[in-house]
Amino acid sequence: MNMTVKQQGLLKDLQSDEKMCAEKYQRAAQQACDPVLQDMFSQIAQSEEGHYNAISQMLNGTVPQPHGVEAQRKKTPEELRSKADAAGKQKDQYLLSDLLATEKFTSGVYNVSVFEFDDEQPRQVLSGIQQQEQHHGKQLSDYMQANNMYC
Repeated sequence: MNMTVKQQGLLKDLQSDEKMCAEKYQRAAQQACDPVLQDMFSQIAQSEEGHYNAISQMLNGTVPQPHGVEAQRKKTPEELRSKADAAGKQKDQYLLSDLLATEKFTSGVYNVSVFEFDDEQPRQVLSGIQQQEQHHGKQLSDYMQANNMYC
C-alpha cells in the first residue's frame, strides 16, 4: 500500500490515539464502581486494541479486512442502571464524560482520515473503525442517560 506523507501522518496520529484509548478504557475498567461499567469498559478496551492493530498493519503496508459494528443486543435502561453508591456514581460519571469526549475526538480524526485516502480498501477500514468509535460513544451515552448523568 502506497501512502502519502500526509496519510502516514494521519495513521500515526490514529495509532497513538488508539493506544491511548485502549489504555484509558483499561484504567477506567479498573476504576469504575459499577460492575456493568467495568464490563463495558473492558470490552471497549479490547475493541480499541483491535483498532490499534489494524492501524499498525496499515502503517506496515498491509490493509486488513474492514470490520463493521458487531451486532449486540442493546441493553435496556434497567440493565444499565448503576449499582454504585452516590460517590461511586460521581466517579463513574467523570470516567464516562472523559471517555465520551475521547470518542468524539477520535471519531473526528477518523472522519478526516477517510477523506484523505483515495484507495477504497483503506477508506473502508477507516470508515468501519469510525463506525465502531461512534458505537462506543453511543454505549457510553446510553449508560449516562439511563443514570441521569448526561448533561
